[in-house]
Parts: sequence; structure tokens; C-alpha cells
Amino acid sequence: MVALCIIRIIFAVTLLAGMSSPAAAASSLPDVEGSLSRPVVPVTSFTSPVDEISRNQLTAVVTTLDLVEAVSAALPRAQVIGATDPVGRVRESGEIALVPPEMVEPSVKTLSFEGTYFWDPALDSRRYPLRIRSAGQIDVRRRTWSLLAAGEIIFGRGVQERIELKHGGDARSAFTEVRDLVRSADLAVATLEAPLSGKHNLWCDSCMRFVGNESYAASLADAGFDMLSLAANHIGDGGTKGVTDTVAALDRSGIAHAGAGANEGAARKPAVAQVGRLHVAMLAYNDVPPESYAASPTRAGSALLVHDDPTYAALRAEIAAAADIADVVVVVAHWGIEYENAPRPQIVAAAHAMIEAGATVVIGDHPHWVQSVETYRGGYITYGIGNFVFDQMWSMETREGSIQQLFFDNAKLVAVRIRPTIIEDYFRPRLLRSSEAAYSATLGRIWEHSVFSGSPPLRLESLARRLVLR
Repeated sequence: MVALCIIRIIFAVTLLAGMSSPAAAASSLPDVEGSLSRPVVPVTSFTSPVDEISRNQLTAVVTTLDLVEAVSAALPRAQVIGATDPVGRVRESGEIALVPPEMVEPSVKTLSFEGTYFWDPALDSRRYPLRIRSAGQIDVRRRTWSLLAAGEIIFGRGVQERIELKHGGDARSAFTEVRDLVRSADLAVATLEAPLSGKHNLWCDSCMRFVGNESYAASLADAGFDMLSLAANHIGDGGTKGVTDTVAALDRSGIAHAGAGANEGAARKPAVAQVGRLHVAMLAYNDVPPESYAASPTRAGSALLVHDDPTYAALRAEIAAAADIADVVVVVAHWGIEYENAPRPQIVAAAHAMIEAGATVVIGDHPHWVQSVETYRGGYITYGIGNFVFDQMWSMETREGSIQQLFFDNAKLVAVRIRPTIIEDYFRPRLLRSSEAAYSATLGRIWEHSVFSGSPPLRLESLARRLVLR
């Protein structure tokens, strides 16, 4: 492990040392006009400190055996190494690979090339500058889109105190620093941990019930959130009426929701959104007490996640049913132990069951710290995404969180970007700058227990389904 870290550090220093001026970095690869060309995407270890690469920095690259000649022609000054599994190689080594888009997977980091990110939904991939000559394969414009996941939101206690006393009741002030990023996503999700019901509750030091003003729901829509999980251990803080008031407030604001409702059937019903021609379903569950907040056939509450059955048969059935009606399934889970940066074994087992049942993305929260992430069977799990709009200013760990951007090629998850955040003034998150110590500290806690594995071979029925989606 130490040797691997040394390799990554040396490689990162080499890249930084080779950085060119902005004018030089803007130069493109050799002209391929008049011949067929195809893009190649730069990827490296998920935990690499490098996010962007320029042409002058591509002094040593790994690629597939059959593309060595073409990449060498495009980068005559670079050392080009052929490998049978270039993605697997750089996942461990921290080198940079140039691979066709269809080989990219979320277990590695896609790098921007001279300011252009291949998976940017706004990019026409035919204009992507990092290209090689192709004997007979032309580039097809890809259908890419982005999902943004943020962390836990409460609107009671200290958050409401700031909104009401410092900002005249305008809850939009909580999202000033992150609004543009959230709005830029094709689909944005988060967890509303506590209810919106009446006009409760201003600051009190000993309060452990969080009930926000119903009018704040409009600020969530204004910030750009499309779907919210209501499965959380504080969603019942306003009683059953608080749950139904929250649902009504979100409905009025046009925000889809899952994980709580007027009864158990409603709480377990997936929320479904459309992105282009794709349908995205979201399910949400809570395993944190009190169990009295759980929905029943006749009582409003949240969708309970239980760990009694080690096979998670009922959970798998619900996720499989959602996968039958949607192209992508997202599960948001409120789980685990507070103030830890690694998930307990039963949480890992539940997350794996979710992916195996048909989920592509699992977003966990409740620990109030960021936790590790994992790529598993082509899916992505973040065990603890961290606080987002929260008043826990008493430690750096509870102030630091993450916004996670996930990029899809049709229904296939291809890339993830983790953007560390910090909460200021008891309620307002902002992106951390890479030069800030908290940026590296946040990522360091995530990486400490993270696991990155490659995708398994596609089953025939899965491959056929994806071809139909194209």
C-alpha cells in the first residue's frame, strides 16, 4: 500500500511539473481532418489528485494493444505502453491510460483534457479534441447525462434561526454558493432529513426535533433539486401530520420524493423521473431508530430498512420491480453509525444486495461524516455522502461533506466526480477549493476505506438491453 501511494505521488508530481502555459495547453493533437477519427478518453486511478491533463503532460500513457500505433502517431513524443487491460492497470498504478469511450467505467477517474470533459452532456463528442486516426470506425455522438447527489438537509433548529433572523425568512440563501452546480445537473437528488410542517422551530440548544417551515420547500426547487429522499430518522419529528405536510409541500413545489408517505405503500413507492428517453427510478429507506417513525399500512412514516434477513429478499424484490419500469435505479439509504468514516459489515451487505438486485447507484447518509465509496459490479456506492445544509458546526468532520456528480452514457454509469464541500455559518454549503486543507482531509477520509473493482462481464440479456437503449 505504501509503495502504491509513493507511485501515485511521484506520478502526480511529474504531471504537475510538466504543466505548460495556457497558450501551449490550448494546442490540439495533430490534424486528423480528411481521415476517420475516434476519441480516446484519459483515465487514471480514482484517488489520483490529478483532475485535468494537457497534451504536453501526456509524456507516458497506457493504451490497448491494438491502439499503440495510432496513439503513438497522435503523440509522437510520448512513451506509449500497450496493455491487455489498460483500465485495470491504471486503476492500481496511477498511470494515465487513453482508451475508447466504451472501455471507461466508474472504477477509474476520467480526466479533463485541456479543459474539455468527455462526459460533459453539453459536449458534442465529435468535437472532442483528443482523437486518434481510425481505419474504419467513425465517432457517434453519445447520449450522456449527469446525476448530482448531495447530502443531508434539515431546515429546523440552527438552520431556521439563520434563515429567519439573518435572511428574512428566505431559505434560498442556504444554496447561494452551490445553486449553479446543482442546477447544471440533468437530475439532482438529496435527503430532506426532517419534516416541513407549520413554522417550527427556531434555535434552541437542547432541541433534537427538527421541523422546518413549509414555505422552505420552494427553495429546494429553486436550488435545482428534482428528487428528494424522505427516509430518515427525523422525518417523524412533526408526527404523522408532519410527514403528510412535507409530502404536500414538495408536491406543490414540483419535487418528486420517495421513502416516506401517508402509508407504507406510498413510502415504498419509487419516484420516477425522465431524462431524455430514459426513466430513472429512486427508492429510499431508513434503518435508524426510532422505529415508531416507520410507515405502516395505516400510518404515515418512512420506509423501514431491516437487516434481519441476510438475503435481503424483500428489498431485492422492490429494487428489481423498480428496475423493470426504469432504465436506471437509484437507492438512497439513511443508515449506519454516526461519526464514523467506514460502514459496518451489515451496511456493506445491504448495499451489495441493492446493486445485485438492479440498482446502479446507492447513496448513503446519516453518519454526518463522509464515508468510503465503492465500485461494485458496475454500480457505485457512497456509504456516507455527508452533511449538506446542517447546523453541526462543532467539528470539521460534520461541516465537511460532498457533492457527487455521476455521468451516464445512456443507462451505463461511466464516471464519478467527488466535490468536497464545507458548511459555513450553520447552514450554507460551498465547494472547497483544492488549495484548502479541508479539501484533502475530506477526500482522505473517503479514500481510507474505499474499494475500487472493475465491472464484471456483461450478461447477454444486459448487453441486449443496453443495445436497445442506444
